[in-house]
Order: sequence, then C-alpha cells, then structure tokens
Amino acid sequence: MAVKRKTRTKAKPKARAKAKAKPRAKAKPRAKAKPRAKAKPKARGRAKAKPRAKAKRSKKQIGKAWLASEIRDLRSAYKTKPASAIAKTLRRSLASVRGKISALGLKKGRAKTAKPKARKKARRR
Repeated sequence: MAVKRKTRTKAKPKARAKAKAKPRAKAKPRAKAKPRAKAKPKARGRAKAKPRAKAKRSKKQIGKAWLASEIRDLRSAYKTKPASAIAKTLRRSLASVRGKISALGLKKGRAKTAKPKARKKARRR
C-alpha cells in the first residue's frame, strides 16, 4: 500500500471581523492634586560629597604588649634621649617606640636657654 503524503498549501488570509466599539464608561472626576513643594535651586559647580562615617578600628594587640615599667622608663627617658637610644635599651623596634610615644602623646619640651637681651639702639637726631 502506498502512504499518502499531505502537501502544504498556502494559507489563505482570513477575513477579520470588525470589532464592535464598546461604549466607554463615564470617567470619575479626579480629586484635586496636592500642591507641590517649591523646587530647590540647583547648586552651581561640583556637587559636594557627603562626609563618610569613620571606620571603627578594632584594638587588636599586635606584637609584644607594653609593660607598665617599660612605659615608665619611656616617659622618663624621652625628654633626654633620642627614640633610637630608648629602643635599644627597651629591646624594641624604633617603630614600636615611636608609635608608643605618639599614643601616649609625649612631646619633648624645648630646652630652656637664656636668650641674650637685644640692646636698643640709640637714635641720633
């Protein structure tokens, strides 16, 4: 027996039925709009960035902790000796000594030396 094959034919355009226009419902009256706030005048030039909140640092101990006796020695020796000499006596790095000095807020006071008084020059007339 022979098998019948279906042949494709071109689709015929279907006649579209015209859609009947539906009557529209009456629109409801709108409520009055609230008055808008006045627009702010635009700033000229570059926009300023907002300040950022500072990041919280964790006070994690790095390295060897400072003993009370070491801090006492540091305070007493700082006024007379340089930081490098103090670092050698305490057996700590120069960076750690400088960091501790900064953390403690130590400042070297100026040496009090007697300044010679300036002599006033006599004016000749």
